[in-house]
Amino acid sequence: MSLTQAAALGITLAVEVPLVVLMAYRWRVPWPRSLVVGLLASCLTHPLAWKVSWWAMVLFQTPHYVRWFIAIETGVVVLEALLFRYLLRVKWQQAFAVSLLANAASALLGVWLWL
Repeated sequence: MSLTQAAALGITLAVEVPLVVLMAYRWRVPWPRSLVVGLLASCLTHPLAWKVSWWAMVLFQTPHYVRWFIAIETGVVVLEALLFRYLLRVKWQQAFAVSLLANAASALLGVWLWL
């Protein structure tokens, strides 16, 4: 199933933001802050990941899309962890945990929908 960028972003937000809010709530981060930060993180990184993914597939015509996918998702996890660390004011381990969980969930759903 092919998705538009807007549809993919909508799915990403629907999956990732509730996970960010729930995990941050466990760490006593006020939910309004985690909601805004979760939205901000995905809205900043998703267009970048989408564009780099397009470059990998179309411009570079790479046969190694799985490698690109892993590299792109790794970059997104790192960028979002930085945002979570400083904007949610949580520990590094927590920031990476929430970033990894949220991005793994949305990436796996995206792959499933794509197949």
